[in-house]
Amino acid sequence: MAVVSLVVAILVLIPFSLRWQAQWQLDAYRKKLIAAGEKLTVEELAPKRTTQGTNTAAFLRLASSLRDSGWYQPDAMHSIKPGVARVAWREERLMQEVDLTKPDTNIWPGLMGVFRTNEAPLDELQQLVDEGNIEMGFNDTQNNLHFTSLRKAILGIVSEAILALHQGEMRQAFRAVTSCGDVSQLIARNPSMIDQAVTYSFLSVATTTYWEALQTSGWTDSQLSRWQQQWEQVNVLGALDSTLAMERALAPRQYQLARASRQGYENINSGAGVKDFAEIWNDFLERARSAPGELLQSYPRYWGWSWIWSFSDEQQYLETMQNLIETARDARMRSRMLSQSTDQNGRTGDPKAMHNLDLSAGLSHNYDRFFKNAIRTQTVANMVATAIALERFRLAHHAYPDDLAKLIPEFIKALPVDCMDGRNLRYRLNPDSSYLLYSAGEDGVDDGGDATPPKDRSLSFFLGRDLVWPRAATAEEMQGYEAEKSLKAAKHK
Repeated sequence: MAVVSLVVAILVLIPFSLRWQAQWQLDAYRKKLIAAGEKLTVEELAPKRTTQGTNTAAFLRLASSLRDSGWYQPDAMHSIKPGVARVAWREERLMQEVDLTKPDTNIWPGLMGVFRTNEAPLDELQQLVDEGNIEMGFNDTQNNLHFTSLRKAILGIVSEAILALHQGEMRQAFRAVTSCGDVSQLIARNPSMIDQAVTYSFLSVATTTYWEALQTSGWTDSQLSRWQQQWEQVNVLGALDSTLAMERALAPRQYQLARASRQGYENINSGAGVKDFAEIWNDFLERARSAPGELLQSYPRYWGWSWIWSFSDEQQYLETMQNLIETARDARMRSRMLSQSTDQNGRTGDPKAMHNLDLSAGLSHNYDRFFKNAIRTQTVANMVATAIALERFRLAHHAYPDDLAKLIPEFIKALPVDCMDGRNLRYRLNPDSSYLLYSAGEDGVDDGGDATPPKDRSLSFFLGRDLVWPRAATAEEMQGYEAEKSLKAAKHK
């Protein structure tokens, strides 16, 4: 009897001991981070309000009231071949796909109809943007309902800008383009991954709009200077470490939900195979061989994870995030992320030792792509600012410089950085007096300004081997492009 009691006691004490040890190690690691000056709570990391936000509600109301351009949204800076883009506003007939069952349609009449509906609210909305006091508060539930309104606002403003350029309404176009730049950064201060990802998307839209605007020579130096300041203020890399720190601060809630129930775990990490008994029984009826493994994964293993392993799993996640945060703070290390996966660069410890219900992998698997998107977005912002500075130089000297260093100090303070490899953006003057401005691209390899996309990617400025600031298509190139499109359409009939 004594032996049985001893065995039972050991079987009970071992899980409690392992749980206590895992909890103690997690707590010790958290204290270590705090002692090093790291902020681990949402309250510490949430941004402080910079304005009273008195125009926020009116802005969102007006934005939500805008009619969506839908198929009539102009496709700005549309690539027709590597390094060459169509200038949408120059097209007498802007042909785009409006009806899947019909040939491409001239969208100007339809876009004009949408603009007439939106003209009054757009004017009022842009007045609010000019006044400022628009502050999109940080929502730590990550359920930000204002994303839809912001998207409608920026697309509505872009449509107005392209239409105004097409009609030669330079004053209206300048106001719309400027508003596009301001609206694209309204949530840039919010340190959550979803806010930052949406900001990257908005900045991509703004990039194509500013490129369109720069294809006319009708701007003054003060107007161009205003735009350049907007892009020089883009600092997505500066927000990267605080964003990762906020994601780390939100993680304990995820772990609490995952420990509380199998459903909570499945909601966070849907690919883990943790199922309830009804799902397992249904799978058994359809695929009998899979049921025993699912039963083991969903009950004994999940119970072991939630009771013991989840604490070491959470510590693993904190260590992963700390490495990523430290990488974000080091400009030299950031560029290395372009050629290394998160598992190689961010995770610590022996991957084979991690439990197969490892939640940290589910929470952190997107950070590699997020890191790369941030670096690319900052590089593109630097390119836009540089392209504007080049236009200012041309306006003053009637030609582009033969070296970017000629822009210093009148037009730029320092040589623009290519965040893809940590060097300077590449630039050279072409024989026809145009220029080539480009970044080494996501692989960090300088291909001499090769804008050709890899085989698995579509034609786009953002997806080339090198990121090449496109030149405007000539009339002859557009004729060839339209003829090729017509030939392809005829073959598919």
